Amino acid sequence: MLKTRVITALALLFGVLFGLFYLPSLYWSLLTLGVIAIGAWEWGGIAAYPRTGRWAYLALTIAFGLAFFASRMRVEETYLAAIAFWLLLALPWLLLGWKVRHPALLAATGWMVLFPAWFALMDFHAMRPALLFGLMAVVAVADIGAYFAGRAFGKHKLAPSISPGKTWEGVAGGLLGVSLYGALWLALEGFLGVPFPGFPLLLAMTVLSVEGDLFESWLKRQAGIKDSGHILPGHGGVLDRIDALTAALPLAAASYFVSGFSIF
Repeated sequence: MLKTRVITALALLFGVLFGLFYLPSLYWSLLTLGVIAIGAWEWGGIAAYPRTGRWAYLALTIAFGLAFFASRMRVEETYLAAIAFWLLLALPWLLLGWKVRHPALLAATGWMVLFPAWFALMDFHAMRPALLFGLMAVVAVADIGAYFAGRAFGKHKLAPSISPGKTWEGVAGGLLGVSLYGALWLALEGFLGVPFPGFPLLLAMTVLSVEGDLFESWLKRQAGIKDSGHILPGHGGVLDRIDALTAALPLAAASYFVSGFSIF
């Protein structure tokens, strides 16, 4: 299992690096739309749609995505709406343990999770791929820091009814790891030529990445499934890999495209 996970992770890393730094914006946008489409298919499974409903949700997601792409209807308010969703809806959803089963509400929630993250992937790539890579790495570093800190020191459960393996010590390890990563980025900012977003943003992204992970875990638990899919051997589904990014990237995009990172 570990070998499979490592091979899949390396393949994903290669694919992301190639797409980020070698694909033109058009092809990157279509590639990431494909990822979002797979995520929509998996979301249909989490929402317990029948097979015809999952196909319909997938088709609507692709249609809306292409319409947004063609019209360039990506404005700063989209990112602000995403932040409002994660803070004012998803957070109480988690804290109160809401069990939402209405198909239309679940469909809208899926789009609120997926589309702002896709817009951020496109907008940052069109502007500066290296900055996008640095921001995506924040989530990866947080995940790695949380994993090792949780294994070494984890005693206090973060959300035992949702994700028993997560601990407060793991969260602290993720924050520490991101702080060290941020210090390295800041030290190399002039050499890399990539603007440092600031420690407050990186730490806020880390916190939201935990929420994104827990939110998907709660929905999967409600649906009675362990993984969102099986397309990634050893890792589960696409949503299992991008759940943290769907919450963290829109925050970074709002911070940058609204105020040039100055709000942090």
